[in-house]
Amino acid sequence: MRVMVGSDLWRLNNMWNYRIIKSSDESYGLYEVIYNDNGEISAHTEDPEVIGSSVKDLLDTLRLMLDDAQKSTYNILEIDKIKFAPLIDEDEKGEVVEIEDFTKLMGLDPNKYKK
Repeated sequence: MRVMVGSDLWRLNNMWNYRIIKSSDESYGLYEVIYNDNGEISAHTEDPEVIGSSVKDLLDTLRLMLDDAQKSTYNILEIDKIKFAPLIDEDEKGEVVEIEDFTKLMGLDPNKYKK
């Protein structure tokens, strides 16, 4: 059995992490980044785990995801037991919802979505 010491532990803990990377379309993504033994970036995941229009937007999304994940620990779903229901009532297909009402319902800032 090999015991890890100083530099081995550093390498193990510093082989990869999540980093925010700005793309050419001005969006921000959270990527897994992999480092070599010299601490230089060797690779990153092809697609981001999460995308935001700004760093703040990205961090807000991550906070929301973490909050939802923590709440769901008391009611974990089993993938093969999920029963999907229709998203909308067939009788209400033609109902129009104004953007202001929808954003308020979803807890979003309605001004962010106005043109």
